[in-house]
Amino acid sequence: MKKNAKNKRNGAPKNGADEKKDATSPNEKIRVALLITELSRGGAEKALLQLATTLDLTRFEPVVFSLSGLARDLENSLVPLFREAGVETVELGLTGLRNAPSVFRRLTRELKRRQVDVLQSFMFHANIFGRFAGRAAGVPVVCSGIRVAERDAPRRIALDRWTRSLVGVWVCVGEATAEFSRTVGRLPAKRVVSIPNGVRVADLKTLETANANADFTWVPEPFGRRKRIVCVGRLAPQKGFDRFLENAATWAPQIANDWEIWIVGDGPERDALRRIVDANGLANVVFFAGWRPNVPEILASADLFALPSRWEGMPNALLEAASFGKAALCSDVEGVAEILGDDAAPQMCAFDDDKSWFDKILTLTDDAALREELGRRNRSRVAQEFSVESATRKYEALWTRLLAEKKRR
Repeated sequence: MKKNAKNKRNGAPKNGADEKKDATSPNEKIRVALLITELSRGGAEKALLQLATTLDLTRFEPVVFSLSGLARDLENSLVPLFREAGVETVELGLTGLRNAPSVFRRLTRELKRRQVDVLQSFMFHANIFGRFAGRAAGVPVVCSGIRVAERDAPRRIALDRWTRSLVGVWVCVGEATAEFSRTVGRLPAKRVVSIPNGVRVADLKTLETANANADFTWVPEPFGRRKRIVCVGRLAPQKGFDRFLENAATWAPQIANDWEIWIVGDGPERDALRRIVDANGLANVVFFAGWRPNVPEILASADLFALPSRWEGMPNALLEAASFGKAALCSDVEGVAEILGDDAAPQMCAFDDDKSWFDKILTLTDDAALREELGRRNRSRVAQEFSVESATRKYEALWTRLLAEKKRR
């Protein structure tokens, strides 16, 4: 006899550990474990927050697992926002290889105790832990999220391939990343799907009112108020800030009276990037803002957004900038053409095409009407194609379908 929902919440089933509920029954919620490496304020983590807080709670019961412990710096943690939204979070306390076995055992126990139906993981380390813990706990459906095209990580690509028998479906953040996973990653094509990230877009009237009444006096003015080109991302090779700043030496002096460049983020290349700035005489043009908790506000105050990445997946910073009606100039990497659509040409360059970067950035900084028109179109496109609600419904449909297929086997 099937146990009731209350018994399931309180522990093991009365009629034996092997008894599982019918996860596709209309009277039962689908229990979803969302597993991620950490809960800092990064792009993947924000996407998870949006997913977990927009699920249909009449059909799904989510719990968020973080491999790491609760961040001491709560200003850089999303845990309070999950809790404020009523979504349970479990911090597993991973600190390194030494306690990895105990974290794995705890995760497996939690998945068993909660009788999880679907395990959806995000980011590489969570994917690996999730696959093996899901199998050990007997989770019916295990899905792994692929956030970027891992062009610099052949070992990760190989490990994805070697553990493919543990994965039901790989969920990629965009079609370009999905195609990379099918071809370079050689993952089973039929088990690779694309669900783009979503972004919240205010209605036009609200946006216009906010812009008209905006008070950005809290924004630092390192060189006096000038128009801002804003870049956002971890200071690491993937983001391409080194090439961008070297290229800026050719065009930044021409616009330095009116424009400044902001690099928002922190990471291992910080000192090397500062040396590039100093060597090229850009110290009065480039501002290293460091890590900031208020990236949306900074993007809202930008006059142009730049994304010079070497590779991506579905760049959240570009989605967010577009949602504020900002024009952009981006490398032609995964996800950019999907976001920009028919307006990609004036806003996209090959990563290593220095002349194209030079020409297009001078055109965009010189033409306010063009920036305004491209920003309007960018905003309209993301509102239509990349809403948070649309992304969440696609996850819900995928999980429901996979559980139904599992039941029929």
